[in-house]
Amino acid sequence: MRAVAARNGADLLLAAVLLSWASADVPWPWRPPGHGGTGAAVCGFLALALVQSVPSIWRRRLPGTGLALALGALAVRTALGLHTVSAVAAVAATGYAVGAYSAFGRRHAWPLFAAGAVAGLAALASYQVRMVIGMPGVLLAAGLLAGDAAASRRLAAEAAVEAAQAAERRRIARELHDVLAHQLSAITIQAGAVRIAAGTGAAGSQGAAVETLGTVERLAREATVELGHLLGVLRRDGEPAARTPAPCLAELPSLIATACDAGVETGFAVTGAARQLSPGTELAAYRIVQEALTNVIRHAPGAAAQVVLRYQPQGLDLSVVNGRPATVFSSSSSGRRAPVTSRLGMTGMRERAQLHGGSMTATALPDGGFAVHAHLPYGLPGGSA
Repeated sequence: MRAVAARNGADLLLAAVLLSWASADVPWPWRPPGHGGTGAAVCGFLALALVQSVPSIWRRRLPGTGLALALGALAVRTALGLHTVSAVAAVAATGYAVGAYSAFGRRHAWPLFAAGAVAGLAALASYQVRMVIGMPGVLLAAGLLAGDAAASRRLAAEAAVEAAQAAERRRIARELHDVLAHQLSAITIQAGAVRIAAGTGAAGSQGAAVETLGTVERLAREATVELGHLLGVLRRDGEPAARTPAPCLAELPSLIATACDAGVETGFAVTGAARQLSPGTELAAYRIVQEALTNVIRHAPGAAAQVVLRYQPQGLDLSVVNGRPATVFSSSSSGRRAPVTSRLGMTGMRERAQLHGGSMTATALPDGGFAVHAHLPYGLPGGSA
């Protein structure tokens, strides 16, 4: 809103300046004898002043109309032998608007500039022609060229903003996928466990069901908090959003505990001397592990998994390896196994690694398991994750 008000204020100021300039030519009745005019003359001069200046208020929406009116006022002043300086100024100002805000002006800015320059050179032989054609042509062409340059800068800035917004939307999409896919997959497994326990009616199943429901509640609350944090970034009402710290490698034990609660026995090991990583790199590593474990929960139920972090001299290597699933799901009546990867998840992991100068590979193992390996180099200041 402030930007719109500033633009409107600038347009009003320009129109006021042009109107004041043109008003100096009006033969007001209170002028000294010989310089005043009749009521009809005052009205005529005032009409010319309004025609050549007031359209600047709408120069962003109707630049061509403003230029046509300014040129018409200039032609009338020239035909009547009146001063044309204020009209020439209006032509230059509206020419700038055409170059800056009109698609036609931007397409033909250079040819029009060349035409104005040629007109100015051709008018050097005669003072009258120079004042009537040369000066307005040159100023109009200069205004068009300056407006075109301003439009180019404005469009480049808008393109940069759009690119940044698109990158932010992709980042948020990755975050939403990682958080919700992991948490909801775990919730689904836990809910299935409650259903099975209730169906068997075994002794002690009630207590196990209550404990499992508690885990489901905790996972749902965590997913709600993460979702609120991510969607808060999208708010445009200007209100401050409560932001929680991004997850880091120190929270991997909690993530692995969640995977264990979902039925995936997961081991965790760290080798090498721990190094200080940028927040973006830590978040990327955490999300890669999270997505890999989500795929194990979703596509290899009952399989054991192993998460290993290796601090190498040149970077952090991480791997998530799982064995053959204990239960084989069929995607159709023919008994084909469901795919063991999520295309969006694998793409997200690969993009995260590449964003920080690293790499990621995902490989099916001969024994029916799956392995995800990623390398994230040190020394890259964390970009956005």
